[in-house]
Amino acid sequence: MSPTGKRNRTLPPRPRGYLLFQLPKLQNQPLEYLGGIWQKYGDLVRLPIMPGFTLLLGTHPNHAEHILLTHQERYKKADFFLKPMGLVQGEGLFTSEGESWLKHRRLMQPAFQQKQLVNLYAVMQNCVQSLVTEWAKRPEDSVIDIAAEMTQITLKIVSMALFSVDISDKSNQLGQAFRTALNYVYYRLNTPLAFPAWIPTSKNRSFRQAKQTLDRVVLEIIQSRRQNPTAQHDLLSMLLATQDEETGKRMSDRQLLDEVITLINAGHETTATTLAWTWYLLGTHPHIMANLLHELDTILHDQAPTWQQISQLQYTRRVLDESLRLCPPGMGLAPRIALEDDEIQGYFIPKGSVFNIATYFIGRHPEFWHNPDQFDPDRFLPEFEKQRSKFAYLPFGGGAHSCIGKNFALMEATLILVMIAQRFHLKLVPNQPIAIDPQFTLRPKYGIKVTVRQRY
Repeated sequence: MSPTGKRNRTLPPRPRGYLLFQLPKLQNQPLEYLGGIWQKYGDLVRLPIMPGFTLLLGTHPNHAEHILLTHQERYKKADFFLKPMGLVQGEGLFTSEGESWLKHRRLMQPAFQQKQLVNLYAVMQNCVQSLVTEWAKRPEDSVIDIAAEMTQITLKIVSMALFSVDISDKSNQLGQAFRTALNYVYYRLNTPLAFPAWIPTSKNRSFRQAKQTLDRVVLEIIQSRRQNPTAQHDLLSMLLATQDEETGKRMSDRQLLDEVITLINAGHETTATTLAWTWYLLGTHPHIMANLLHELDTILHDQAPTWQQISQLQYTRRVLDESLRLCPPGMGLAPRIALEDDEIQGYFIPKGSVFNIATYFIGRHPEFWHNPDQFDPDRFLPEFEKQRSKFAYLPFGGGAHSCIGKNFALMEATLILVMIAQRFHLKLVPNQPIAIDPQFTLRPKYGIKVTVRQRY
């Protein structure tokens, strides 16, 4: 509010015309196009997509803090984003809001506490060890797509950690259905004028079949586990056992179905994308790779890391943190819609405004990051972190809605990175095209080809 008590009605700056006419650039080159708008118009910009629909692009930590923390009650996730996600994930933690979200979060929180993650560590380690063993059998200097390999190993880990079933093999029925359904969601998010889901187009029919298979197979796993409890310490066992502290109720089969599918989605694609870009960055910065190997050799002495040793690998963690800053899994957080008139940094935010918190650009804001395009893990040394806004670095979101699986993802990514780096030299294949696919996660568009050679 202004000193007189009247709300400032100054709107954020905007480009001229409607960006609907720039849709190819927005869809195919959003980082370059929106980055140019940020540089030209500043940290808060209106993006008039078409008559009646304007997005707000926020690229400053203060915007994120305002919406995610200090004034979070004034915003909610936008329906146009949640509805396509809900086609696959139902009313899981990611797509629910308000009281429903709070109940889901309370029910699921115990499954992601550190003592429970310790139980999953051996599962993760066994999965990575099987990958390392398989690679060791390949001919020297074999060429692989490290992005595809990371997708497969993270899908294996998340499915084994969730319900002790490996769905990463391309012939697996559940894995096939999941990939088909997820690609459909990406299609819906990037094709706003697509035919409604109820029209029997080939894409819609294919999705419905995949979703039916997905629901049926996961429900069978859930019901079988209810009837025949096991001693397995996977996430499904923990979720089956958890109950609401206030009501004593446990999760229904439908709730478990939605949460399991949500966790499969959230638990592998983003981590795989992070690891793919981490290998690329290490391949283009050999001195940083040398520093990482020195830490591994000094602390681990050619042995696979124990649970206790993971936290000692501080340089390795800084490498992952810096990779997440420079190449985050997504351009921004789920869009938020203003539930009432608001004001941010002197600009009027009308009720109904859709706000895109662009974490990709926040992580490159020169006010908070020196030489922001440079890959420098040491910018995450404790003395530098203390000087920065907590909302200048948001790979896992912020505020109450921060990612529940953050510690799971970091443990998984660290273990994969460490166990592969210990055994193999990965060298980038020269002259290959490297580009970002901006459809949903910012994964490598053409993959990342590397040659693999054993270190010992």
